[in-house]
Parts: sequence; structure tokens; C-alpha cells
Amino acid sequence: MVEATGIRWNDWEPGALARAGTEGKLIFLDIGATWCHWCHVLDRTSLADPRVVRMLNDDYIAIRVDTDRRPDINDRYNQGGWPTTAVLLPDGRLLTGATYLPADALAGLLEKCRDFYLRDRERVDAYLRNAGDPAADEGGERSEAPEAPRPEDLPLVKHAVLAQYDPAHPGFFREPKFPVTEILAFLRDAWVAEGNHEAGETLLAVLRKMAGSELLDRVEGGFFRYATRRDWSVPHYEKMLADNAELLSLYASAYELTAEEPFAAAVRDILRFLLMKLHDPATGAFFGSQDADETYYPLAEGERALRVAPSVDRTIFSEYNAKLVSGLVAAHRAFGAPAVGEGDSLLARAERLGRFLRERMISLEAGVARFLFPPGEEGKVPHRWLADHAAMATAYLDLHDATGKEEYLRWAEEILSDAIMGLYRPGAAGFIDRLPSAGDFGGLSRPLYPFAPNARMASALLRCARATGREDLFAIGARTLCGLSAEFERRGAFAAAYGSALLVYTKGNPGTACLPGDPTCS
Repeated sequence: MVEATGIRWNDWEPGALARAGTEGKLIFLDIGATWCHWCHVLDRTSLADPRVVRMLNDDYIAIRVDTDRRPDINDRYNQGGWPTTAVLLPDGRLLTGATYLPADALAGLLEKCRDFYLRDRERVDAYLRNAGDPAADEGGERSEAPEAPRPEDLPLVKHAVLAQYDPAHPGFFREPKFPVTEILAFLRDAWVAEGNHEAGETLLAVLRKMAGSELLDRVEGGFFRYATRRDWSVPHYEKMLADNAELLSLYASAYELTAEEPFAAAVRDILRFLLMKLHDPATGAFFGSQDADETYYPLAEGERALRVAPSVDRTIFSEYNAKLVSGLVAAHRAFGAPAVGEGDSLLARAERLGRFLRERMISLEAGVARFLFPPGEEGKVPHRWLADHAAMATAYLDLHDATGKEEYLRWAEEILSDAIMGLYRPGAAGFIDRLPSAGDFGGLSRPLYPFAPNARMASALLRCARATGREDLFAIGARTLCGLSAEFERRGAFAAAYGSALLVYTKGNPGTACLPGDPTCS
């Protein structure tokens, strides 16, 4: 992330956090991303204001976090978007927060919070001492989970998803319009697994609309992150590896099922962007994102050629690259041969990327690494996060399905076993988001059971169990579905990933062994 000039930023690490208590200061937490347009605006405006710089340096412990590198912090403190600007008490509890704030508003907020804490510090500190551990009431059972996955949940998920469909401008919700790839993946899965034509027709309508809209960059390829208007116009111009990897899989599946040329064209455009802008020839891996630029992307091809392209975040993320492995496998299944230019097949690219992830981002001692630092930025890398494990296991299961190579199945099995050992909580019927650490502080001391990663983990466990005949993996996958069942209704259409997992449970490949409790056993 670009740093605001003049502010003495700290990482989220125990030493900086401890200083808040010893120095009697509040914490200012800025959560942003390298691709985030308004984060850069905040840096150029509010965080460059002399009043703000002075207060942050003198009266606060200022901490800056990248949401891609530390989604655990983002999930606990995000205030509704990026940038998040939050003020925390010295023990890490949230005092107040917002997203982008103009300079006057941010300066006023910082002054008010500072004065409040200085004036009432003894009372606030006494309250914190008496309140005890903020995580004490968060452990144990999440909620009452059923004894077995409930058959009535799947139609409820379908109803919740389709209720948010916008037929006037095919997509989900009104505005802003996001690709919501997990919802689209559920529609594809329901179409394929059940022959659900309503799901299939809805999926194809959305994919056609997006491919014909301003969301797709006609010059350099790739989809932008979202559109600000209901009709898919006026996009926000950042391009994300994760989004394009998932859209690659969806458009490839659509072409495989329909043979419609516009879907093939979208696949070619996605691959062109990924290979030209995010591919790292030295490793075969792919960088995380390309920055937004409101003056660059509206230009015609000849005009763009005269400009410096938006910067690329050269961090290599395991989760996002694993999703691309799955996307490349889907594209290989649809096309068989390279869809862009000459060279290796799409499957060969997927295998090479899968091997890079295995060799560089997984260790027996630490598990899956969240990311690799760009050259010159080496530092401590977090390991054993649920989203990374779920995506990596899924990637190797997809490679096994495509190649029949047993090593990929073994690698998936090892990753899932590692996740169970470190992250699974039987009493809560699910997985926490990351391995607890001795330096956890504030919100990070609370266990979090992220919904979609738990659903993806359940799917991977069920697939691996059927391929290997492991009853323990199947039982944990089914139990994870039970934990999701206890909370899916309040998530509305965003329960879609749970729907996909239920389809794996009820309609997936039964494998060679009949596992206890498997509904696919005849």
C-alpha cells in the first residue's frame, strides 16, 4: 500500500499494540488495499492534512493494515468498505469507525476521541478492567446445530438467491452491481447437479450481461471489480486476481454447457489480462491485483499505449492463485487447447502453478502460507488460514479430477488434515478463520467462523472423502454443514456457498466406497 506521507505507521504487531496501553493512547486503525481507489484518495487528502498528521503522530498509535494480507483484521474491524478508518481503545475494542472521511471530518473525529479518552481515561480504564476478556463470551458453541444436514435447507437457499435477482439489468441486487461469483457458482452447480433450468437461465443471463457491459475491459481484457450503477455501467476500475480467476471458471463452464461464442470470448479476455498483466514469468504464479485508474481505463487502445499502466500489487497470494488453478482446469475442460496464443496447454499451466504453490507456499511445519512478499519486502508471513486451505485443497482436487494423478489427491488430503488439526472446533461444528497466536489482541482474540470458507471447506472435505474412502473426512464435512445450517437463513443470498456445498453432499460423485451417512449411496 502507498503510505501517507509524514505519518509514523506501525504494523499490527504486539510491540506497537502494547505501547497503546503503556503510553495511554488510543489506536488509529487504517485498513486499505493497494487496489483501492478511495484509499489512495485518503492518503492524498485527509491523511496528508497537517492537523491529522500531527494528531496521529503525537496522540495515537497509528496502525496500517492491508486487507488482502490480513483479512482476519479486516473481518473483525471493517466499517463497511475501504478505506476503513477506526479508533480503538487501548485493549483493541472498537470505539468508533467509518470509511472514507474528508480532512475536516477526520480531524474532528480524532480530536473528539482523543479529548474523550484524556478526560475520562480513568473511568474508561476501570471499565475495561471490570469488563474482563472481550473473547470470554465468544468461545464454545456458535449456535445450536442440527444433528445432520437438513434437506429443507437447499430449497431455502435457492429461494433466497433468486429473490435478489434483478431481471431488468441481469445481476444480483440493485446497485452497486458486483459479479457475486459465489452466487453465480451456486446457480451453475444447481444447473449441473440438478438440471435446474431456472438457475441455468439466470446464470447465463447474468454472464451475457456482464460480458457485454463496461465491466469487461475491451482493450486489455479482464473484469473490473464492480459497477457503480444498476445497469453495469460506470465501473470501479480495480482488477482483482481472485475475481477474474472465479469468473474464468464460470465463463468456461458456460461455454462448455452452451458452446456460445461470447462466453469463449470472455474466457480469452480474462486469460489475456491475467497472462499479460498479472503473470510472473519467474515463478509461473500470478500477482494479486492491478490498481484502479479513472483516467487510464476509459482511454482507447492507442491512447493507453502512451500512458504508464496502473501499478500491480506483486504480492503472490496462495488463496487467489489456488482459485486460478481451478479456473485454468475449468478452461481446459471447456477448450482442451490453449485459448490464448501459443504455448503450454491450460492444464499444463494449472499443473505448473499447482506445483509452485506446493513447493513455495506449503510446509509440513507451518501449513499453507497466506502470501509471498514481493522482493525487498520480506517479513513475517501468516500461515494456516482457513480460506487458503479451502482454496488450495479444492485446486488439488480439481487437478486430480482432470489428470487422475494420485499425488494431487494426496496433497489435498494433507492440506485438509492440517486444517482439521489446527482450525476445526468440534463443539462449534466448524472451522475458525486462522490459527490463534500468542500475540493476538483485541478483536483477534475472538474466534471467528467465516461462513463462505467453511462452506468451501465442507465441499472439499466431502469430495476428498469420497475419493479416498476416508470416513473421518466425510463426517467432519457433514458436521460443518450442520454448523452452517444453524446460521444460513440470516445471510440471505449470501448463503449461496452453503447451497453449493449441500449440492456436493446430496448430488456429488459418490466415489468408490459407500461412506456412512452419505446420501449419494444407493
